[in-house]
Amino acid sequence: MQSEVKWGIGLIITGIILIPVLQAAYPIPLGAILYIAVPLIIIGIALILFRGREAAIEEILENKP
Repeated sequence: MQSEVKWGIGLIITGIILIPVLQAAYPIPLGAILYIAVPLIIIGIALILFRGREAAIEEILENKP
């Protein structure tokens, strides 16, 4: 499994776990919690979606005439 996939899964799981944990631990509004958790989930999804792009770009640049 590629490193980007591992990090993506880890960030998604962390974001999902943080929502109920922060809600139970701190009496802050859900909106404030979502400012913390949602970016982690979005970054995790982006890492999984765009994995391997760097290698593809390098290959294209190397084969450029």
